[in-house]
Amino acid sequence: MSTDRKLIRGGHVVTVDTKLGVIPDGEVLVEDGVITAVGANLGVSDAEIIDAEGGIIAPGTIDTHRHTWQAQLRGCCADTSLQQYITGFWADATPSYTAEDAKLGTLVGALEALDGGVTTLLDYAHITNSPDHADAAVDGLEEAGIRAVFAYGLGQANIMAPPEFDRMADLTRIASERFSGSGLLTLGASLSEIGLNPISVNKKQKQLADELGAVSTVHIGTSWSQPPGLAELFHAGVLDARLVLAHANTFAETDWKLAAEAGVKVSTTPESELAMGAGKLAINSVLRHGLKPTIGADVVALNSGDILTPTRQALAYTRWADAVDTNEQGRDIYVVSRTAQEALEWATINGADALGLHDRVGSLTPGKQADLIVVGGRHIGIRPVNDAVGQLIFHTSPGLIDTVLVAGKVVKRNGQLVGVDLPTLLARVDDSAKAIKERMARIAAEKTPLSPEVLANFPKWIAHNLAS
Repeated sequence: MSTDRKLIRGGHVVTVDTKLGVIPDGEVLVEDGVITAVGANLGVSDAEIIDAEGGIIAPGTIDTHRHTWQAQLRGCCADTSLQQYITGFWADATPSYTAEDAKLGTLVGALEALDGGVTTLLDYAHITNSPDHADAAVDGLEEAGIRAVFAYGLGQANIMAPPEFDRMADLTRIASERFSGSGLLTLGASLSEIGLNPISVNKKQKQLADELGAVSTVHIGTSWSQPPGLAELFHAGVLDARLVLAHANTFAETDWKLAAEAGVKVSTTPESELAMGAGKLAINSVLRHGLKPTIGADVVALNSGDILTPTRQALAYTRWADAVDTNEQGRDIYVVSRTAQEALEWATINGADALGLHDRVGSLTPGKQADLIVVGGRHIGIRPVNDAVGQLIFHTSPGLIDTVLVAGKVVKRNGQLVGVDLPTLLARVDDSAKAIKERMARIAAEKTPLSPEVLANFPKWIAHNLAS
């Protein structure tokens, strides 16, 4: 017999299910964390009522690329280029985190995501300075109560130093110790940066992840001065449907043909890519080659913590990119190329598919887990609801999201995170951020610049690794 029944009602139900569509004045019945019915006038009277008050009920959004641990350093990358981020911020910030900092940053970052309606994320956790750091980051995700793929960082920040420890062995260790059950967390692996190790290393990492049943992900195609390495990964047999490529800005058409042939997943992160000078977004190429776009928040030291904001940017970009040639010929566009419905799929069902969770989340389909959001109708910024899908994409911000459920559990209610001692948590974050920044300053001051010889040989080193 069911012990927990919730009825979410009184709103426009955006199911992201092609058979169910949008149901005005609809209802969603949740029993023991699972969606059991969706429709109008379900006739349920013996359930806890969550009233959308004329607003919108929708699936929680899904983030396919986020460095969750960076929450203490939000705002630190406002005027940072990608190259400055890689060689300065990331290289200095990562070793400045203790294991406790990693847990706190991941916890706060995950709570920020939940507050913004993100119910599932891929945590690209390149904060694995030690096994203790890895466990601490998992602890942070568990404490937050978010659904997540913990993508263990198999690379290290200081690429010039000897290996700090055997990360592949520790991935195996954490798989058996922390991911043997069926909870909200699943295991993933973040492969080493392409070109900074031989391709054979990336291949071994992917093979191990496959053996462990883990989704893999990797940064790729962000540096215009270096080859992306996509073809090398393809010929090494690394590319497949269990690999999420993050960014892919610099791919040539030949790369996209290989990516499509392999059926890879792609995460576009508009806020960081556009702001940091990574160039054109990959999303139009993803669409052109029949792949399914997904969206990531990426660098939370720069970007907003929700996914609807970068989804809105991605949709605007695709429309611009599809129109620019026509506009420059002095002609006008009368029909936009991509719809809000498509963009919502990028942020929900496509993300679920990329993370291997399509049978559990991504739409309000009976039988799936009850991961959903309620954009409350009591807000002046959402009423009247004339186009529920369009208003989710173009009008919804974290402050308009009243309620968030993960597996049927309410984690945000009446606009406030549930069970979070916010004043205490914020004080801890402030103290942690201060200590991290002090350590970063010392590292930066003591850093020895790379010699001209090393810099001159860097392209050759990359080429050698790609060929190895």
